[in-house]
Amino acid sequence: MTTQSCTATLLGRSGKVYTFENTAVTDGTAGEEMLSGPSPYALTAQSFGDYAQGDVIIAGIVQAQTNIGCSYVSYGGEIISTLPVSAMNVTNYMKPLVKPFMVKPGMVLQVVTNVVATTQYYLVCETSSQSHIFGYTSTGAATGTLTSILTGQDVGRVLKGAITSAYFTGPLDTTAAPGGAIFVNGQGNPIGFVPIVNSSKAQPCYSNFSIQMDLNTRAQVVADA
Repeated sequence: MTTQSCTATLLGRSGKVYTFENTAVTDGTAGEEMLSGPSPYALTAQSFGDYAQGDVIIAGIVQAQTNIGCSYVSYGGEIISTLPVSAMNVTNYMKPLVKPFMVKPGMVLQVVTNVVATTQYYLVCETSSQSHIFGYTSTGAATGTLTSILTGQDVGRVLKGAITSAYFTGPLDTTAAPGGAIFVNGQGNPIGFVPIVNSSKAQPCYSNFSIQMDLNTRAQVVADA
């Protein structure tokens, strides 16, 4: 398995900047923890919840060497915030968080990386009260359904309100259409769309269009490989 070195830089409402790293993130794993570092900018090897405890995180960026799927903060086994991501070899910017949050002990900063020729897709979603990530691994040309990376459920079974912001990472499916994640209702009618970005080529950005949810809503991707 290949690995990448990853860094995270987060800005607190206090004005403090917090840095984190993991120098050997295995590509394709569900999520690996990032700890404070490197020296001399941070006390090394502290968890996110301990190192930034009590501050409110308002902006940040998580970077991988060549290709990144997503990044998030978990607490008690739940995703409490998604984070802006980018590869180090493209133009990138620190971005404001969709929902700033206060850091508590026990919170974990996690990252998911991919090889450049990945077949993995990640749909990163924010609602007014939830943060969640859905994934799909393609095994060939087909229409795939994105499901929770935690529970395996469809988006409509996980999200209780409308998506307000989202980004979607994955392969450059140049022959597939539409080029992104498409949301369908119980009748199969399209009701929402988030364009895809291959982070080895460009920085993913949150798409800020409302997508309504109900129990039968699914998020799908048309893969060409």
